[in-house]
Amino acid sequence: MTYTSHILDEVKTLGFQQATVTSISLGIGDLLTIPSKRWQVQDAEQQSLILEKHHHYGNVHAVEKLRQSIEIWYATSEYLRQEMNPNFRMTDPFNPVHIMSFLGARGDASQVHQLVGMRGLMSDPQGQMINLPVQSKLREGLSLTEYIISCYGARKGVEDTVVRTSDAGYLTLRLVEVVQHIVVCRTDCGTVRGISVSPRNGVMPERIFIQH
Repeated sequence: MTYTSHILDEVKTLGFQQATVTSISLGIGDLLTIPSKRWQVQDAEQQSLILEKHHHYGNVHAVEKLRQSIEIWYATSEYLRQEMNPNFRMTDPFNPVHIMSFLGARGDASQVHQLVGMRGLMSDPQGQMINLPVQSKLREGLSLTEYIISCYGARKGVEDTVVRTSDAGYLTLRLVEVVQHIVVCRTDCGTVRGISVSPRNGVMPERIFIQH
């Protein structure tokens, strides 16, 4: 058990050393644009225009128009996300953005999709989808309208984080109040499935391995 752990530690150290030497980094040139994006967006715009005409002539209710419009743009965004990895593999298999997102080292497919595809549909402060997708990607920049639409979700995320943080702090305080009168006065609880550990000269000399 100890020998196996030593080998794994050596492999880990070697991996860290080689990762430091290779030092993968990324630049704006590594954000490869999806070739099919232009005609996919044009097709979605045509479908939205037809849907708008049906709504204008009373053939489609406003609620149904909103639902279908969201489905059109969601399908377009999802198609571009599916095309992202094949485009990386065919164009540049060793692209740093593709490597880091595919291995899970940094970021995920959704974040890379917003960089090279399109940001897609955003939510308003109430959590409802806004019927005006952000067609631009972060590589090329957003227009003023798209930036304002994107800010709704960003502000909501910050506010949710603040609310959850206060709730977690309150829960921690309640737990402390509940258990603060409990005092551990026995060194041996009597269990038969324990292990006795004591430091040597106040410091643990090495890692402790337990074989199950």
